[in-house]
Parts: sequence; structure tokens; C-alpha cells
Amino acid sequence: MKKFLLLSIIIITNSVAANVEMVLDKLKPYFPTIVTENISNSELDGFYEVAITNPQIDVLYISFDGRYVIQGAVTDLELMANLSSKRINSERKKILNSIDKDKKIVFEAENEQYIIHVFTDVDCPYCAKLHSNMDRMNSLGITVKYLASPIAQLHPDAQSAMEKIWCAEDKAIALHEYKTNRYLPDSPDCTNPVAEQLVISQQLGVNGTPSIFFENGANLPGYLEPEELLNSILNSIAQ
Repeated sequence: MKKFLLLSIIIITNSVAANVEMVLDKLKPYFPTIVTENISNSELDGFYEVAITNPQIDVLYISFDGRYVIQGAVTDLELMANLSSKRINSERKKILNSIDKDKKIVFEAENEQYIIHVFTDVDCPYCAKLHSNMDRMNSLGITVKYLASPIAQLHPDAQSAMEKIWCAEDKAIALHEYKTNRYLPDSPDCTNPVAEQLVISQQLGVNGTPSIFFENGANLPGYLEPEELLNSILNSIAQ
């Protein structure tokens, strides 16, 4: 009996692996960088869930036989939950957490309870307004981790300024001084992550700043007062 069950499990496992490989072959012409790790079981009967991360994060569903594809939001009417957004947030979280901490500019709350990643453009007025509330955000237990997303169409000098800031001996002080006093350090050129983070911001769908990402990967574009931001974080956790 045990041998029969073991054989059955092996057959089922091999069948699933074969299905995934077949689906992978079907998708490769459209998404050349896709790998088996992008494909997983979904909550839809008869469909795999596929995470596309290049050039932007997206989720689609493909039938086990590789014939049918569903793209766009898939909603569970019983839970009133967007199934696609759950996977998208999960992929965002993985990408943000994979960025080396030393490449972020961190303003840490003494009593840290929540962490947000903020894509910022140093010449963006609402980014400066958000930064002016740093003490209040930190006092609410919110640690802010800045990433670079200079918007050349609006602020053509922002990228070079941010490269100077990210090359400064103390990046946090340099960023604070520029956002509050418009003082730009005369930093020597260095290998910096500004261009790399700009590409990541585009991959995550950032098209304006500030763009705030919560710990679960959910995105909140635009400025909020600190108390409103805290409420949004708590609502995100509750969902």
C-alpha cells in the first residue's frame, strides 16, 4: 500500500512538473525571461498563476493545458479581494527587500513598528513636504527607507543631484540638507545606485513621487500627513 501511494505521488509530481514545463514553453515567446519560479498554483481551478516581472510587475493566469490566458484583475466576490494584487504585492515586497540596505537612505524610528520604502525625487515639492514630517513619522514608529526615482521630464537636474547625495559620506545628512536647505554636497564621483533604483521604480510601476510602499508590498502614491499615513499602514495590515 505504501509503495502504491509513493508511486502515485511520484506520478502526480512528474505530471505537474511536465505541465509547468509545457506552460513555460508556451509563454517563452511572449516573455523571454520567464522561468519556472514565476509559475505557481493559483486559487482558480485549472489555472496556474504567473508573475511577470519585466519590464513591469504583472500577473496573469494560464490554464493547465496552456491554451487559455486571463489577464487583468481577478476578484474573489466572496472575500471581495483582488487575487492579482496579492501576488503583485508579494513580488514588490521581494524586490524591495532584495535591495542592499546600504543602498537605501534610512531614517529609522527609535521605537520602530512599521517600515515604508519611499521612492523620492529630491526636486519634487511633495517629496520635500513629506520629508519635513520626518520627526512626526518617526515618533509614530514609522521608519522611512528612501530609494531614488528622479523624474527627468519634470526635474532634469534631479538625477545628478541625487548621485551627489548618494555619494556623500553621510547620505542621510546630505539628503536632509538638500531637501530642507537646498544644499548639495560636493561629493566625489562614486559607484552609486541611483540609475539602478530608477529602473527598479519603473519595474514597480512608479510614475510619480513620492511613491510609498508598505511592508506587504502595497503601494500608496502621493503625499499624506503622518497620521493619515499611519492609518493607511494599519488598513493595509488589516486587509
